[in-house]
Amino acid sequence: MSPRYENEPHLSTTGTEFVGSSESGSRAGRRQGPTSGRRRSGSAAGLIAALGIGALVLSGCGDAGSTTSEADQASASSSETTGDSKQLKLPSGWKHAVGTTDFQDVQADSKLPTTVTDGTGTEVTVKDASKIISAGDGISSTLAALGLKDKIYAAPNNSTSSAGKDAPEHFEFSKQTGTEGLLALDGSLFIGDNTKRHGDVAKQFRDAGTDAVVVDDQQSQAKKLQAVADYVGAHDAGTKLVDKLNSDMDAAKKKVDKSDLKGHKVIQVTATGAGGANSVAGTGTPGTEMIENLGMTSVGADSGLRGLSREFSNEGILASDPDVIVMAESDFESWGGEDGLWEAFPTLKETKAGKEKHIVVMPDAQIRYSSPELGAGAEALAKAISEF
Repeated sequence: MSPRYENEPHLSTTGTEFVGSSESGSRAGRRQGPTSGRRRSGSAAGLIAALGIGALVLSGCGDAGSTTSEADQASASSSETTGDSKQLKLPSGWKHAVGTTDFQDVQADSKLPTTVTDGTGTEVTVKDASKIISAGDGISSTLAALGLKDKIYAAPNNSTSSAGKDAPEHFEFSKQTGTEGLLALDGSLFIGDNTKRHGDVAKQFRDAGTDAVVVDDQQSQAKKLQAVADYVGAHDAGTKLVDKLNSDMDAAKKKVDKSDLKGHKVIQVTATGAGGANSVAGTGTPGTEMIENLGMTSVGADSGLRGLSREFSNEGILASDPDVIVMAESDFESWGGEDGLWEAFPTLKETKAGKEKHIVVMPDAQIRYSSPELGAGAEALAKAISEF
Protein backbone atom coordinates (compact mmCIF):
# COMPACT_ATOMS: atom_id res chain seq x y z
CA MET A 1 0.00 0.00 0.00
CA SER A 2 1.02 3.63 -0.30
CA PRO A 3 1.19 5.06 3.23
CA ARG A 4 -0.96 8.15 3.64
CA TYR A 5 1.62 9.58 6.02
CA GLU A 6 4.27 9.85 3.33
CA ASN A 7 3.33 13.08 1.59
CA GLU A 8 4.50 15.32 4.41
CA PRO A 9 7.54 17.53 5.20
CA HIS A 10 10.80 15.69 4.77
CA LEU A 11 13.22 14.97 7.59
CA SER A 12 16.55 16.73 7.33
CA THR A 13 19.99 16.30 8.81
CA THR A 14 20.45 18.10 12.11
CA GLY A 15 23.44 18.52 14.34
CA THR A 16 23.17 16.89 17.72
CA GLU A 17 26.21 15.54 19.53
CA PHE A 18 25.74 11.98 18.28
CA VAL A 19 26.64 12.11 14.61
CA GLY A 20 24.33 15.06 14.06
CA SER A 21 21.11 13.08 14.08
CA SER A 22 18.02 14.62 15.57
CA GLU A 23 17.11 11.18 16.89
CA SER A 24 19.97 10.74 19.31
CA GLY A 25 20.53 13.86 21.36
CA SER A 26 23.01 13.80 24.25
CA ARG A 27 21.62 12.59 27.56
CA ALA A 28 22.46 14.85 30.48
CA GLY A 29 23.62 13.24 33.66
CA ARG A 30 23.79 9.63 32.43
CA ARG A 31 26.03 7.45 34.57
CA GLN A 32 28.66 5.54 32.67
CA GLY A 33 29.53 1.95 33.42
CA PRO A 34 32.86 0.22 32.99
CA THR A 35 34.32 0.19 29.51
CA SER A 36 34.26 -3.01 27.58
CA GLY A 37 34.61 -4.26 24.04
CA ARG A 38 35.97 -6.78 21.62
CA ARG A 39 38.63 -6.51 18.98
CA ARG A 40 37.81 -7.52 15.46
CA SER A 41 40.10 -9.77 13.48
CA GLY A 42 40.84 -10.27 9.79
CA SER A 43 40.03 -7.61 7.22
CA ALA A 44 38.26 -5.40 9.77
CA ALA A 45 41.33 -5.34 12.00
CA GLY A 46 43.41 -4.23 9.05
CA LEU A 47 40.94 -1.48 8.28
CA ILE A 48 40.92 -0.36 11.91
CA ALA A 49 44.69 -0.06 11.90
CA ALA A 50 44.55 1.90 8.66
CA LEU A 51 41.95 4.33 9.91
CA GLY A 52 43.85 5.66 12.93
CA ILE A 53 41.19 8.30 13.56
CA GLY A 54 40.62 7.98 17.27
CA ALA A 55 39.08 5.63 19.77
CA LEU A 56 35.44 4.91 20.32
CA VAL A 57 34.20 4.47 23.86
CA LEU A 58 32.28 1.34 24.78
CA SER A 59 30.38 1.52 28.01
CA GLY A 60 27.75 -0.13 30.15
CA CYS A 61 24.33 1.41 30.13
CA GLY A 62 23.48 3.67 33.08
CA ASP A 63 19.93 4.34 34.12
CA ALA A 64 18.73 7.89 34.46
CA GLY A 65 16.59 8.40 37.53
CA SER A 66 12.99 9.48 37.13
CA THR A 67 10.77 11.41 39.45
CA THR A 68 7.82 9.97 41.35
CA SER A 69 4.35 10.89 40.15
CA GLU A 70 1.48 12.12 42.35
CA ALA A 71 -2.14 11.15 41.91
CA ASP A 72 -3.18 14.69 41.05
CA GLN A 73 -0.71 14.79 38.18
CA ALA A 74 -2.63 12.22 36.16
CA SER A 75 -4.65 13.82 33.39
CA ALA A 76 -7.27 12.57 30.99
CA SER A 77 -4.71 12.90 28.21
CA SER A 78 -2.46 10.31 29.82
CA SER A 79 -2.84 6.59 29.32
CA GLU A 80 -0.98 3.36 29.85
CA THR A 81 1.63 2.57 27.25
CA THR A 82 3.83 -0.35 26.37
CA GLY A 83 6.58 2.08 25.38
CA ASP A 84 9.20 4.00 27.34
CA SER A 85 7.15 6.61 29.21
CA LYS A 86 8.27 7.63 32.69
CA GLN A 87 6.42 8.61 35.82
CA LEU A 88 6.88 12.34 36.21
CA LYS A 89 5.93 14.91 38.81
CA LEU A 90 4.84 17.85 36.69
CA PRO A 91 4.04 21.42 37.72
CA SER A 92 0.39 22.29 38.23
CA GLY A 93 -1.44 22.83 34.96
CA TRP A 94 1.02 20.94 32.79
CA LYS A 95 -0.09 17.79 30.97
CA HIS A 96 1.70 14.49 30.54
CA ALA A 97 0.48 13.21 27.16
CA VAL A 98 1.22 9.53 26.68
CA GLY A 99 -0.17 7.63 23.74
CA THR A 100 -1.10 3.97 24.05
CA THR A 101 1.10 1.64 22.01
CA ASP A 102 0.77 -2.07 21.40
CA PHE A 103 2.83 -3.92 18.82
CA GLN A 104 2.23 -7.45 20.05
CA ASP A 105 0.58 -8.45 16.80
CA VAL A 106 3.59 -7.28 14.78
CA GLN A 107 6.06 -10.15 14.73
CA ALA A 108 8.69 -10.04 12.03
CA ASP A 109 9.38 -13.21 10.10
CA SER A 110 12.77 -12.19 8.72
CA LYS A 111 13.59 -13.73 5.39
CA LEU A 112 17.31 -13.45 4.68
CA PRO A 113 19.27 -12.98 2.57
CA THR A 114 17.48 -9.98 1.10
CA THR A 115 18.74 -7.41 -1.38
CA VAL A 116 17.77 -3.79 -0.77
CA THR A 117 18.73 -0.32 -1.95
CA ASP A 118 19.41 1.82 1.12
CA GLY A 119 19.06 5.55 1.66
CA THR A 120 22.44 6.27 0.08
CA GLY A 121 21.39 4.54 -3.15
CA THR A 122 23.67 1.57 -2.47
CA GLU A 123 22.47 -1.93 -3.28
CA VAL A 124 23.20 -4.21 -0.34
CA THR A 125 22.51 -7.89 0.23
CA VAL A 126 21.80 -8.38 3.94
CA LYS A 127 22.72 -11.90 4.98
CA ASP A 128 22.79 -11.85 8.79
CA ALA A 129 20.75 -9.68 11.20
CA SER A 130 21.61 -11.60 14.37
CA LYS A 131 23.89 -8.89 15.84
CA ILE A 132 22.63 -5.49 14.77
CA ILE A 133 24.54 -2.31 15.53
CA SER A 134 21.85 0.37 15.77
CA ALA A 135 22.82 3.98 15.15
CA GLY A 136 20.03 5.52 17.22
CA ASP A 137 16.78 5.29 19.13
CA GLY A 138 14.64 5.46 16.00
CA ILE A 139 16.29 2.33 14.62
CA SER A 140 16.23 0.57 18.00
CA SER A 141 12.57 1.32 18.73
CA THR A 142 11.53 0.19 15.25
CA LEU A 143 13.39 -3.10 15.60
CA ALA A 144 11.75 -3.63 19.01
CA ALA A 145 8.28 -2.98 17.57
CA LEU A 146 9.05 -5.59 14.90
CA GLY A 147 9.74 -8.10 17.67
CA LEU A 148 13.50 -8.02 17.02
CA LYS A 149 14.73 -6.36 20.20
CA ASP A 150 16.93 -9.38 20.96
CA LYS A 151 18.79 -8.78 17.67
CA ILE A 152 20.03 -5.35 18.81
CA TYR A 153 23.63 -6.04 19.79
CA ALA A 154 24.91 -2.49 20.23
CA ALA A 155 23.39 1.00 20.52
CA PRO A 156 24.55 4.52 21.46
CA ASN A 157 25.36 5.05 25.13
CA ASN A 158 23.02 8.06 25.18
CA SER A 159 19.99 5.99 24.14
CA THR A 160 16.68 6.90 25.76
CA SER A 161 14.63 4.01 24.34
CA SER A 162 14.48 0.84 26.41
CA ALA A 163 15.54 -1.15 23.35
CA GLY A 164 18.67 0.94 23.02
CA LYS A 165 19.44 1.00 26.74
CA ASP A 166 19.05 -2.77 27.01
CA ALA A 167 21.50 -3.57 24.22
CA PRO A 168 24.44 -5.77 25.37
CA GLU A 169 27.02 -3.24 24.10
CA HIS A 170 27.01 0.56 24.02
CA PHE A 171 29.18 3.06 22.21
CA GLU A 172 29.91 6.73 21.74
CA PHE A 173 30.35 7.85 18.17
CA SER A 174 31.13 11.38 17.02
CA LYS A 175 33.42 13.25 14.69
CA GLN A 176 36.07 13.02 17.37
CA THR A 177 35.89 9.29 18.04
CA GLY A 178 35.58 8.03 14.47
CA THR A 179 34.58 4.55 13.30
CA GLU A 180 37.29 2.14 14.45
CA GLY A 181 35.49 1.18 17.65
CA LEU A 182 32.28 0.50 15.77
CA LEU A 183 34.11 -1.99 13.61
CA ALA A 184 35.64 -3.56 16.72
CA LEU A 185 32.15 -4.42 17.99
CA ASP A 186 32.07 -7.35 15.55
CA GLY A 187 28.38 -7.01 14.71
CA SER A 188 26.71 -8.69 11.75
CA LEU A 189 24.73 -5.68 10.44
CA PHE A 190 25.08 -1.92 10.88
CA ILE A 191 21.94 0.22 10.42
CA GLY A 192 22.61 3.96 10.23
CA ASP A 193 19.99 6.69 10.55
CA ASN A 194 21.67 9.61 8.74
CA THR A 195 22.82 9.36 5.13
CA LYS A 196 25.24 12.28 5.34
CA ARG A 197 27.08 11.11 8.43
CA HIS A 198 26.66 7.36 8.17
CA GLY A 199 27.22 6.87 4.45
CA ASP A 200 31.00 6.60 4.78
CA VAL A 201 30.67 4.55 7.96
CA ALA A 202 28.47 2.03 6.17
CA LYS A 203 30.94 1.81 3.29
CA GLN A 204 33.77 1.04 5.70
CA PHE A 205 31.69 -1.72 7.26
CA ARG A 206 31.00 -3.24 3.86
CA ASP A 207 34.67 -2.96 2.89
CA ALA A 208 35.46 -4.89 6.09
CA GLY A 209 33.01 -7.65 5.13
CA THR A 210 30.07 -6.61 7.34
CA ASP A 211 26.69 -5.73 5.85
CA ALA A 212 25.65 -2.11 6.42
CA VAL A 213 22.67 0.02 5.37
CA VAL A 214 21.55 3.57 6.10
CA VAL A 215 18.01 4.91 6.39
CA ASP A 216 17.35 8.07 4.40
CA ASP A 217 16.80 10.63 7.17
CA GLN A 218 14.96 12.96 4.78
CA GLN A 219 12.08 10.54 4.33
CA SER A 220 8.74 10.63 6.10
CA GLN A 221 8.26 8.61 9.27
CA ALA A 222 6.27 5.94 7.46
CA LYS A 223 8.96 5.36 4.86
CA LYS A 224 11.62 5.13 7.56
CA LEU A 225 9.70 2.44 9.42
CA GLN A 226 9.26 0.46 6.23
CA ALA A 227 12.92 0.84 5.32
CA VAL A 228 14.15 -0.64 8.61
CA ALA A 229 11.77 -3.56 8.22
CA ASP A 230 12.90 -4.15 4.65
CA TYR A 231 16.57 -4.09 5.68
CA VAL A 232 16.01 -7.07 7.98
CA GLY A 233 13.82 -8.98 5.54
CA ALA A 234 10.52 -8.21 7.28
CA HIS A 235 8.55 -6.22 4.70
CA ASP A 236 5.10 -7.45 5.77
CA ALA A 237 5.70 -6.60 9.43
CA GLY A 238 6.86 -3.15 8.35
CA THR A 239 3.62 -2.65 6.47
CA LYS A 240 1.72 -3.43 9.69
CA LEU A 241 3.70 -0.76 11.55
CA VAL A 242 2.93 1.78 8.84
CA ASP A 243 -0.76 0.87 8.99
CA LYS A 244 -0.76 1.44 12.76
CA LEU A 245 0.96 4.79 12.31
CA ASN A 246 -1.58 5.88 9.72
CA SER A 247 -4.52 4.72 11.84
CA ASP A 248 -3.27 6.66 14.88
CA MET A 249 -2.64 9.75 12.77
CA ASP A 250 -6.16 9.60 11.35
CA ALA A 251 -7.61 9.45 14.86
CA ALA A 252 -5.44 12.41 15.91
CA LYS A 253 -6.53 14.48 12.92
CA LYS A 254 -10.18 13.83 13.75
CA LYS A 255 -9.56 15.09 17.28
CA VAL A 256 -7.95 18.27 15.92
CA ASP A 257 -10.87 18.84 13.54
CA LYS A 258 -13.47 18.19 16.24
CA SER A 259 -11.75 20.54 18.70
CA ASP A 260 -11.15 23.28 16.13
CA LEU A 261 -7.38 23.24 16.72
CA LYS A 262 -6.25 23.75 13.13
CA GLY A 263 -3.66 26.52 12.94
CA HIS A 264 -2.95 26.27 16.68
CA LYS A 265 0.65 27.41 17.20
CA VAL A 266 2.86 24.80 18.87
CA ILE A 267 6.51 25.28 19.80
CA GLN A 268 8.68 22.23 20.51
CA VAL A 269 11.70 22.96 22.67
CA THR A 270 14.55 20.65 23.63
CA ALA A 271 17.52 20.64 25.98
CA THR A 272 19.58 18.50 23.63
CA GLY A 273 19.68 20.15 20.24
CA ALA A 274 22.70 20.96 18.12
CA GLY A 275 25.81 20.32 20.20
CA GLY A 276 23.64 19.53 23.22
CA ALA A 277 22.27 23.08 23.32
CA ASN A 278 18.80 24.40 24.16
CA SER A 279 16.99 24.50 20.83
CA VAL A 280 13.67 24.94 19.04
CA ALA A 281 12.51 22.26 16.59
CA GLY A 282 12.06 23.38 12.99
CA THR A 283 11.60 21.61 9.67
CA GLY A 284 13.06 18.14 9.27
CA THR A 285 12.30 16.93 12.80
CA PRO A 286 9.78 14.22 13.77
CA GLY A 287 7.91 16.53 16.13
CA THR A 288 7.44 19.20 13.48
CA GLU A 289 6.28 16.65 10.93
CA MET A 290 3.74 15.36 13.45
CA ILE A 291 2.47 18.84 14.39
CA GLU A 292 2.05 19.84 10.76
CA ASN A 293 0.36 16.55 9.89
CA LEU A 294 -2.22 17.40 12.53
CA GLY A 295 -2.96 20.67 10.75
CA MET A 296 -1.42 22.80 13.49
CA THR A 297 1.41 25.29 13.05
CA SER A 298 4.95 24.49 14.09
CA VAL A 299 6.40 27.76 15.41
CA GLY A 300 9.92 26.64 14.52
CA ALA A 301 9.09 25.68 10.94
CA ASP A 302 6.90 28.75 10.48
CA SER A 303 9.85 30.89 11.59
CA GLY A 304 12.18 29.32 9.02
CA LEU A 305 14.15 27.17 11.45
CA ARG A 306 15.68 23.93 10.23
CA GLY A 307 16.39 20.93 12.42
CA LEU A 308 16.96 21.49 16.14
CA SER A 309 18.03 25.09 15.95
CA ARG A 310 19.76 27.47 18.36
CA GLU A 311 19.09 30.37 16.01
CA PHE A 312 15.76 31.48 17.51
CA SER A 313 16.24 34.65 19.57
CA ASN A 314 14.41 35.49 22.79
CA GLU A 315 12.67 38.29 20.90
CA GLY A 316 11.63 35.85 18.17
CA ILE A 317 10.15 33.46 20.70
CA LEU A 318 8.19 36.25 22.37
CA ALA A 319 6.91 37.53 19.03
CA SER A 320 5.81 34.05 17.93
CA ASP A 321 3.47 33.85 20.96
CA PRO A 322 2.78 30.08 20.80
CA ASP A 323 -0.46 28.60 22.07
CA VAL A 324 1.24 25.44 23.36
CA ILE A 325 4.74 24.40 24.46
CA VAL A 326 5.73 20.77 24.00
CA MET A 327 8.85 18.90 25.09
CA ALA A 328 10.12 15.36 25.59
CA GLU A 329 10.41 13.70 29.00
CA SER A 330 14.20 13.72 28.72
CA ASP A 331 14.11 17.50 28.15
CA PHE A 332 12.02 18.04 31.29
CA GLU A 333 14.50 15.93 33.27
CA SER A 334 17.53 17.69 31.76
CA TRP A 335 16.16 21.08 32.78
CA GLY A 336 15.25 19.82 36.21
CA GLY A 337 11.68 21.09 35.96
CA GLU A 338 9.89 24.38 35.32
CA ASP A 339 12.61 26.74 36.56
CA GLY A 340 15.11 25.14 34.20
CA LEU A 341 12.77 25.63 31.24
CA TRP A 342 12.35 29.35 31.95
CA GLU A 343 16.10 29.71 32.44
CA ALA A 344 16.70 28.08 29.07
CA PHE A 345 14.03 30.17 27.30
CA PRO A 346 13.39 33.32 29.42
CA THR A 347 10.83 34.97 27.12
CA LEU A 348 8.83 31.77 26.66
CA LYS A 349 7.30 32.38 30.07
CA GLU A 350 5.78 35.64 28.76
CA THR A 351 4.02 34.02 25.81
CA LYS A 352 0.39 32.91 25.82
CA ALA A 353 1.44 29.30 26.36
CA GLY A 354 3.76 30.23 29.20
CA LYS A 355 1.29 32.47 31.00
CA GLU A 356 -1.56 29.97 30.74
CA LYS A 357 0.71 26.96 31.43
CA HIS A 358 -0.33 25.22 28.25
CA ILE A 359 2.67 22.91 28.41
CA VAL A 360 2.77 19.26 27.34
CA VAL A 361 5.45 16.70 28.20
CA MET A 362 5.62 13.54 26.09
CA PRO A 363 7.67 10.33 25.92
CA ASP A 364 10.76 10.76 23.76
CA ALA A 365 9.59 8.04 21.37
CA GLN A 366 6.35 9.96 20.75
CA ILE A 367 7.81 13.38 19.92
CA ARG A 368 11.58 13.49 19.79
CA TYR A 369 12.83 10.80 17.41
CA SER A 370 11.44 8.72 14.58
CA SER A 371 9.68 5.69 15.99
CA PRO A 372 6.54 3.59 15.53
CA GLU A 373 5.02 5.44 18.52
CA LEU A 374 4.74 8.81 16.78
CA GLY A 375 1.17 8.19 15.66
CA ALA A 376 0.11 7.36 19.21
CA GLY A 377 1.96 10.49 20.33
CA ALA A 378 0.05 12.60 17.83
CA GLU A 379 -3.26 11.32 19.17
CA ALA A 380 -2.19 12.00 22.77
CA LEU A 381 -0.95 15.48 21.91
CA ALA A 382 -4.17 16.40 20.12
CA LYS A 383 -6.20 15.17 23.11
CA ALA A 384 -4.05 17.08 25.62
CA ILE A 385 -4.27 20.35 23.69
CA SER A 386 -8.04 20.00 23.30
CA GLU A 387 -8.36 19.82 27.10
CA PHE A 388 -6.58 23.09 27.87
